[in-house]
Amino acid sequence: MKNKLPKIYRKHRLFAVVKGFLRIFKRKPRIVNLAGELPRRCIVVVNHSAKSGPLGMELFFPLPTVKWGAYEMLGKFSVRRAYLRDVFYMQKQGYGRVRAALLATFEAIFSPLVYRGMRVIASYGDGRLSSTIAASEEALGQNMAVMIFPENSSGGYYEEMREFFAGFVLLALRHRQGTGEDLPIVPCYYHPKRRFLAIGKPECAGALADRGLNKKQIAEYFKERVNQLFHTYCAAPQKI
Repeated sequence: MKNKLPKIYRKHRLFAVVKGFLRIFKRKPRIVNLAGELPRRCIVVVNHSAKSGPLGMELFFPLPTVKWGAYEMLGKFSVRRAYLRDVFYMQKQGYGRVRAALLATFEAIFSPLVYRGMRVIASYGDGRLSSTIAASEEALGQNMAVMIFPENSSGGYYEEMREFFAGFVLLALRHRQGTGEDLPIVPCYYHPKRRFLAIGKPECAGALADRGLNKKQIAEYFKERVNQLFHTYCAAPQKI
């Protein structure tokens, strides 16, 4: 008898209906897949593209995934609203306080449905990252891909990535250390306005580490892989 998937990894029935509704209005992007058949157990790194990236990848990426997301968005209503208002809209998007507050209040009401439906696990920038790694390992054990949006977006979202945080590298190296499996990491680039999704060829962090690259250098390497997809298939960079 197979073990049941933990609740966060199961399909959310109501969100499945929402996804079907969204697909009516959100046109499918043109997909270029350089990877061929994707391994079900892998790490996917992709640009965030403000709010568009996670939802667009949920709708159109060809594998079921769990996703890393800001831990604040999995907190109580006041925490979600404050994060959306102060960080997402004001800090990253440059919105005024009134506009940011209105949007944040509305979105904070419905965000739990969306985040549960997209199988989001909380990510942290401190020692609590170990809990994110553990949840990711659990998903990988269920043959699910882990999708991570590693760009440093503290100054806003850009078409061309400026910095990648190395949490995904840590996950890959710890997984190899614990299981012996060098997980493939799949770089992707999603452009909602041009309706385009590029899926790059996977590479393994462990193999790069064996060549002498440290975690930061491996993160930089994959950042450039994602940017290469952008430059190959999209126009010159600009802030979005």
